[in-house]
Amino acid sequence: MTEATALQYKFTGSLTKDDSKTYHPFPFEVPEGTTNIHLDFAYSPHYASGRIHANQINVSINDPDGIRGQWNFMQKCDLNGILSSPGMRTAPIQAGTWTAYVESHRILGLDTVTYELTVTLSSEPLTITPSPYKDTRKVASPLPGWYRGDLHAHTIHSDGRWDVPEFTRYMRNFGLDFVSLSDHNTITGLNQHRSQTEDGFLALGGMELSTVNGHMLALGGNDWYEWRLNLMDIDQIMQQVIDRNELLIIAHPMTPDEPFCSGCMWLYEEARPGVALGVEVWNGVWNEFNDDGLHQYYTWLNMGHRLFATTGSDIHEAYPPEDDGRKAFNIVYAEALSEEAILAAVRKGHSYVSAGPELLLSAETASGKSAMTGDLLPAEAVTLKVTWRNAHEGDVLRLIVEGKVKEKLTADAAGEKTWSFEAGQLKWATVELRDAKNGLWAVANPIFFGAWA
Repeated sequence: MTEATALQYKFTGSLTKDDSKTYHPFPFEVPEGTTNIHLDFAYSPHYASGRIHANQINVSINDPDGIRGQWNFMQKCDLNGILSSPGMRTAPIQAGTWTAYVESHRILGLDTVTYELTVTLSSEPLTITPSPYKDTRKVASPLPGWYRGDLHAHTIHSDGRWDVPEFTRYMRNFGLDFVSLSDHNTITGLNQHRSQTEDGFLALGGMELSTVNGHMLALGGNDWYEWRLNLMDIDQIMQQVIDRNELLIIAHPMTPDEPFCSGCMWLYEEARPGVALGVEVWNGVWNEFNDDGLHQYYTWLNMGHRLFATTGSDIHEAYPPEDDGRKAFNIVYAEALSEEAILAAVRKGHSYVSAGPELLLSAETASGKSAMTGDLLPAEAVTLKVTWRNAHEGDVLRLIVEGKVKEKLTADAAGEKTWSFEAGQLKWATVELRDAKNGLWAVANPIFFGAWA
């Protein structure tokens, strides 16, 4: 239902569980001279009756030229040409037809959820101060080496609970060398985030492109992407990321969907893995769904897809002091601590995922060709070598060949192990370090052999 006055539009509606994963467009006209668009949004009930999970409804906006932004879990929002609210692009207000989308991500239980969206247009002069931040990319260190970082995190620009400076300060104090900001379907925090780069700490950019049937990271750009599947299909969305030369990583592919999370499990049968370049095999703290994600990654490798493995904290606020969950980071060998170099190294698979231990995998063929994780070698006789440090008592080292455990051995705190294979015996191989209860401590990106696309 739509009710309009001279400078205000009011849209109302109701939703049930059958409306989960749907979009509801409401067009409205913006006249010349408009300086600000203010949105008020409310829905009830927030929590479904008798349930601990909330109904999840977002609002997104298109201006006459396309995507203007997404609004996550907020009640009030402003769009203008000086300083828009987090999640919304700052740009002059164009006259013409705009569209507000009520995005029904998750409706639970038997309740009927009612909502009201009020759009108020103003032509009054604005007195707010513009953002000082531009899209600048700095080098945190020009030196090659192993760097430790996080590729998946959130702030108030989507559904996080902290602003950019608090977030980057926390991650720097956590001892990381780099961190990517990847808010849901928005890039409005990236300019400020990248400005936080300093000697020894790199703040790099991205987006968690979140659809109702799967999430993916698009890292390295400053671009908006369509995520609403009624406007573009998943193949078009993924190809657009690749065409812009950004790093496309399927996020948490086996994390449960509703009621826990809308769109978290990767449900696209036509894109398993499609044109994705990587898979987030460890999301947040270690759990059984990450183990499923790691084995899904191995399955895709066995199908002939040469993909790299990553991890991401998916952090939305500081960890509680009592938190003891096992958290992993990407340990990346890069030619410099810069956005270009880190992402190039991740793209090559020159990295491993670890919650503490060092795990270095290398290989050398009979003809003297050598490789590190992620590299491709000819199908010759080869010696694999792994060195490790900081293992725990009772840890087990596992050699994985084409997704199966080829050998396992009890790992001392530090050590080295080699294996020899004849020509043609390997298509890909990697190593894992697990605890006595089979929980993962670290996994290396594979080394590949023979012909790969």
